Amino acid sequence: MLRLIVLALVGFGIYLGITYKDKIDDARNVRPFEKVQDAVEDARDNVKDKFEELKGHNN
Repeated sequence: MLRLIVLALVGFGIYLGITYKDKIDDARNVRPFEKVQDAVEDARDNVKDKFEELKGHNN
């Protein structure tokens, strides 16, 4: 019986998380951090590409 209660609570938590994901992200203020992370990844990729380009010209 306890397992069913735990399973029901986990299922309800997953349902709430899926249903209200956007509102939860807004409340946690996650989106600006995602934008910063995307910008950092883009910059890293650009530096990596430039390094490979310079490395290729020296050979």
